[in-house]
Amino acid sequence: MSGLNWGVGDLLAVTKLAWDLYHNCYLVAREAPEDFRQLVNELASLQGVLRTLRDDINSDRSFLERLGDPRKEALEKCLASCFATLHKLQQLVLKYRELGIGDGKQFWRKLKWVSKKGEISELKSRIMVHTCNISLCMSSIGNSSLARIESSLLQALERQDASKETIKTAEELTPIARSQTEPTAATSSKDITDLPDELEDSESMCLQGIRRAFTGATLVEPDADLLSDLTPPMSEEDFSELGSPKASPSKPKPIVTGKIRKASTFSVERDAKAFPPSPLASEDHPADASKRPAATRKASFGESPSVIKGGKGKMHHDQGEVMEVVADAMIELAKVRQKEQFTRPLRVVREDPTHEADESLKERFQQLAEDELRIRRLSAKDWLRVATWWLLKSRNYTPKQESQAPKPSLAISGDYDCPTIQVYIDLLKSSWILHTIILDQNNISSLMTDENRKLFYNLSDQGINEGLSKFQTPDASARHALMNQNINIWELLQPEEETFDECDLLPETDNQRWITVEQDDAGEENETVIYRTFVNAAIGSKRYRIRSRGTPYMLILSTKDGESQPKVTICNQCGTLSLTRDLTPDDLRNGPTPGIPDSGEVDMTDGMPLNFGKMKITIAFASDDDRQRFMDFPRSYFNAVRRREPRQLEKATETLLFDRSIELFEQLKPTVLKPLTPRQQWRSCDLRVLETTCKEGWRTTRRLVISSSAGEKRPRCLEMFLPLSNVRISREGMGRAAIVKWSDCTHEQSDRTDGNYNRMYTYLYNENNPNIALSLLFRNSADATEFEDTVLKLSISPMFCSSTCPDSRLVYNISDAEPNPKKYKGILLTHTRLNWRYSELFYMYRDIDYIYDRLATRVRFPHLYYADYISSHVEKLYKPDPGTPPQFSHCEKRVGNVNIGFDDEQTGFRCLSALAPDHDLIFSRRALYVATKPPRRFGTKKSNKGSAEVQLWRQQKDGNRLRLAARWVDKVEDKWLTLTIGPGALLQGKENSDRASLSKGPYERGRKLDLKSLAATDSRERKGEACRREGPVVICFESGRDREEFVAVVEGREGRVGGRSALDELMGLG
Repeated sequence: MSGLNWGVGDLLAVTKLAWDLYHNCYLVAREAPEDFRQLVNELASLQGVLRTLRDDINSDRSFLERLGDPRKEALEKCLASCFATLHKLQQLVLKYRELGIGDGKQFWRKLKWVSKKGEISELKSRIMVHTCNISLCMSSIGNSSLARIESSLLQALERQDASKETIKTAEELTPIARSQTEPTAATSSKDITDLPDELEDSESMCLQGIRRAFTGATLVEPDADLLSDLTPPMSEEDFSELGSPKASPSKPKPIVTGKIRKASTFSVERDAKAFPPSPLASEDHPADASKRPAATRKASFGESPSVIKGGKGKMHHDQGEVMEVVADAMIELAKVRQKEQFTRPLRVVREDPTHEADESLKERFQQLAEDELRIRRLSAKDWLRVATWWLLKSRNYTPKQESQAPKPSLAISGDYDCPTIQVYIDLLKSSWILHTIILDQNNISSLMTDENRKLFYNLSDQGINEGLSKFQTPDASARHALMNQNINIWELLQPEEETFDECDLLPETDNQRWITVEQDDAGEENETVIYRTFVNAAIGSKRYRIRSRGTPYMLILSTKDGESQPKVTICNQCGTLSLTRDLTPDDLRNGPTPGIPDSGEVDMTDGMPLNFGKMKITIAFASDDDRQRFMDFPRSYFNAVRRREPRQLEKATETLLFDRSIELFEQLKPTVLKPLTPRQQWRSCDLRVLETTCKEGWRTTRRLVISSSAGEKRPRCLEMFLPLSNVRISREGMGRAAIVKWSDCTHEQSDRTDGNYNRMYTYLYNENNPNIALSLLFRNSADATEFEDTVLKLSISPMFCSSTCPDSRLVYNISDAEPNPKKYKGILLTHTRLNWRYSELFYMYRDIDYIYDRLATRVRFPHLYYADYISSHVEKLYKPDPGTPPQFSHCEKRVGNVNIGFDDEQTGFRCLSALAPDHDLIFSRRALYVATKPPRRFGTKKSNKGSAEVQLWRQQKDGNRLRLAARWVDKVEDKWLTLTIGPGALLQGKENSDRASLSKGPYERGRKLDLKSLAATDSRERKGEACRREGPVVICFESGRDREEFVAVVEGREGRVGGRSALDELMGLG
């Protein structure tokens, strides 16, 4: 026994502290920098290792005795050092606890991450080393290997300490290496726990104090398979390839004639960037992040040493070296664990001699197996999958008979075409593969991996023997009839299963996860299998299809976490075909017709088309029961969420704009943006935005539909009205989370009466008072950005877009079909207020009035139209029923005053040019006055209309033709003056004058400007001739330079004149 003053209470204290820190750090890690998220991952690994050690000690009191004094002493020192590091991290967490953890981004802004980055990086390295040290002490690795690893780790830490003078000695982090050279005699507790002085003074954090709080507690849990995911792939030397039991060593090299799909490889980069797992609700049920492969950690730490220079770079280089040593140590642990697996006995259930295949059948099985071995080699795992395949096929026929028989007993009858005989043959195939090929003594080591052990046990104990027990022992005549059945070990492959082009298929190419004895074990951790069956299929084009018998393909119906749609998968036996895609309502409408006989023969004439990209596939079910069970689940789900599909409307057309799966949806209180009580939260939802387009374009509306996942027992569907304007969306940077709020038509207004003192109730749309708020978490930032663009913009392409500033301006072409066909413009303005973005949509017809302010680079439209949304409950003497709130009814036009600002003058010119279909704005200046009467003999006649904005527009078809448009102030009734400037229209004046005179000619006066012809017009009932007048025009500019630029544009010399900005004029630089 070691003489150290150490007990189980100390381990409980360290374990609890590690869990508390992991939980607290996880809460603020969502928007944290990458280094802190890596720290949370390392805390997850450490607390997982500590809990495993705690469970081993509690479940086996002799665990510490078996360690031996040297290793036990090293473990005690590791725990003391680990506690000191965790206490340092706890002090950092407590220091910033008062900042709050509500808004992750705000938290890290207050934390001043730049100043704490080095400290966090140091703590992360220390925690990783502690995890490695404790794992080494718990393993059965040899002392020589342990010493070699610890020596490498000590050297790397010493180099890191040399580059960082403030770091503590490496002995605090590597007590294992030190213990290898120290004597094992008893020492005092002071030599063991080299804790900081401030830790000794803290009663609340003292190990002895916490030990008293936890003494007597029994924390026994099932053994955690800590390093199951750390096992590296076996090499050819370690992983035996199984061939024929009677194969000769001089067998020629196999010739591969088809593409064999391999299992997908693990992505180091993806795992390194993964968000740390949630601690859930209990420290005794952690997420699987503690099992993250240590080898992947090298990709998580900064830059490569080859690209780092300077003193600071050397520190990162030394830190990266520590990580590499830790990763190498974890790989060594994985190898040790692999060797330990081989020492565990394999439980083998003996083959039932009453249901053993006779010699002739075995010889036939052997011949068929060798046919495949000439093409490729097969491992023990491959053969286990083949045996599972035939076991599953045998089960595919039995549920109907099992439900009818009071006892699970089946007898082979004289009807040799009965499907039950084929079931018996499939069970014999699985049994022969298991006992003849897999249990070959030369390949027994290949079964020692955890996955192979599980497959083997499920096959031998719960699968094959259980299935054979349902049959009576066949007599001689029945055994002779077995040879007439399908005894092939390998399913027939169609040509396009072997020679398909990889780029033509979906990325799902691994079928191994579907071939499991139990349906609950099929799929990845985030997948749930709803139904599995075997079908026949015609694959590829008609030119290469081969008519196959039986059901050689597996069809899987499943759901996936984070995605709402049900998935359909078809795969073959050997793995060259494994295709997955979403199942749609159209697939069910194209489904097969019932009435397929249950006789083993499958009729392809009533097949169900399921195309996977370019791969054409038609499937046929073996029985009507299979078809019905496959159809029932998706049909009930699609019926429950049918409101998310586009509606068939008489006077409108509805189209789907946005369709994505989101991880989380929750309704919020719109005023405070807090969850409702009780919380209304859905996971793995489908989010869709649908647009309803009427014959009049300005009546366009939208609706947002959220449907629950297909994996839920009770599917739900929520439909909400969505306006085109004033939908506010908030995102933190380019993250996946978004908060959306807007108003619907349910705002109550009851301030009016019917004249008899009876109150009238009206429910209306109030854009300034949102009453709907949603919190959405998308699967990636790209989906969140696409949703934001869908909500803030129109579905058609804009003819103009100013994207240089956050508040963009877009111009669209809108058209009405009936009853009065016309075309007009849509102006969409996006605004940013604090963290919120929203848009406003206005409609502008051809005749318009606007005021352009060049100095402010702004244009004001006194009268623009917008849509107001009217509810179905207007001016009624009663309130609507509580269960039927008011709905959107129709749209009405409203008129508003709109100001649009631009970043620069050219952007404003391009925006106004987009409103005029045939002209481009090229010049705009303020004039002191514009006179339309000839000058007097003595002096000039100054206009009393005030100042005016003078613009020149160039015709797009004829670049030499200019139109002048001038607008006076609002007090003038006919504000607009327009005329055509032709050759010779400009009269020569004094060179230094600020006036420009135009010769006598026709011009137009009116209240508005026709943007089609750039002519002044009047909305009053006056004829066009009444707007036309004739006479000279005199323009007096504010400066002589303005006049020079005007003359240069008229004479086609505008390129020679240097442009001035409005800022230059304000600063007096003109």
